[in-house]
Amino acid sequence: MSDDLPTQQPITRFQIFALLALACLNMQDGYDILAISFAANAITRDWGLSNSSLGLVLSASLFGMMLGAMALSPLADRIGRKYVAILGLVLSGIGMIMTAIAGSVDVLLVGRATTGIGVGAILVSLNTLVAEFAGERYRGAAVAIFQLGFPMGAFLSGFAVAWLIDLGDWRYVFAFGAFTSFIFVPVVMALPESMQFLAQSGRPDALATINQTRAKLRRPPLAALPSVAVTAAPSTSAWQQVRALFARQYIARTLLIWLSFFLLLSTLYFALSWTPHILVQLGFSEESGNQAGRLINLVGMPGIAIIGLTSTFVRPSLITTFYLAVLSALLIGLGAYNHTLTGLMVLISGIGFVMHGSMIGLYATAPALYPPHIRATGMGWAIGLSRFGAVLGPALAGYLLDAGWTVQQLFQGFAFPALVAALAVFLLWMEERSAASAL
Repeated sequence: MSDDLPTQQPITRFQIFALLALACLNMQDGYDILAISFAANAITRDWGLSNSSLGLVLSASLFGMMLGAMALSPLADRIGRKYVAILGLVLSGIGMIMTAIAGSVDVLLVGRATTGIGVGAILVSLNTLVAEFAGERYRGAAVAIFQLGFPMGAFLSGFAVAWLIDLGDWRYVFAFGAFTSFIFVPVVMALPESMQFLAQSGRPDALATINQTRAKLRRPPLAALPSVAVTAAPSTSAWQQVRALFARQYIARTLLIWLSFFLLLSTLYFALSWTPHILVQLGFSEESGNQAGRLINLVGMPGIAIIGLTSTFVRPSLITTFYLAVLSALLIGLGAYNHTLTGLMVLISGIGFVMHGSMIGLYATAPALYPPHIRATGMGWAIGLSRFGAVLGPALAGYLLDAGWTVQQLFQGFAFPALVAALAVFLLWMEERSAASAL
């Protein structure tokens, strides 16, 4: 339903409300996933974890995100984005409860993985919903605003974790996350379902439900569903939806977006997960480590905002190429620096700015690569497979540190995947230009 939101139509109050609600939900996701990085020092003190064991703990939720995004994204194309997001919230809350009561590393790993499965389902469902709901003109900006919630949640989690640990211990951190996860269930239930999904769902009430949403958006009602909804109906087989991503017109962009996400996430989650702990290992205070962890998320927000604003007139893939090249250079510089605290904070700020911006650039690029009937599947598999990189990054860092790598070598080593990701996104930009010129 590409005509649902004409490019010249102004944004309505209802759209703003819905987008803010989704951004707040994404803040919750940021807390659920990255609170563990701020609690890592407390858990390590309690249980005497090695770097490699801590790396597995930091990666567990990311592994769950991979499973959740891949397994549940076809379900979002079959039963609806909203209901999969609600399922994700319930799973995330259960995982946080398991983490809070964990008495062993094994239970802790299962709890973190369950939380990740829930967050993976939420991300794939709501990213697709935001992209469809915003319309072509504002898609990049809307996805960017929505994604601001994740680093904001991660930033605020640094303060929340410090307060909750002072209040009790690290278990309070995850009990609080479970409480807030369940609070968002009625918020998501109150939001409308994707109009594009409804148009292709075959539901008898699809037209009436779409027109209810259109009324809230101040659009005239539809007399009938667009004919494209019939020809583009979702496949009865989830595997056929995945196979469609490898059709001749989509295979190059599918492989490029997968590679880009994979390489970026390996670098991003290494930095997000390990930064607070690494600064403590370098001899700085635990508060300095938490400040660095908060900073890398805080400065990511203007990076996201800029790429969202510029994406209305420049392809996000082109901006993302530049961001990734700068990220690689900054990581090399961080590895070569003499590591005074002020210099570290400056470099970490630059890394957070371009790293978060790059991620949003990929999120803004991916939905436009596929037609509506495989869009959630395309997003889900891109996000899901890329979580191999998210899992690999923190876990590999722990093993490399235990193997004798210095922190300086570690940062320089992670500059390489960022540079290759820049090349992959540049090729994706060329693919987009080629596809546009063929129209």
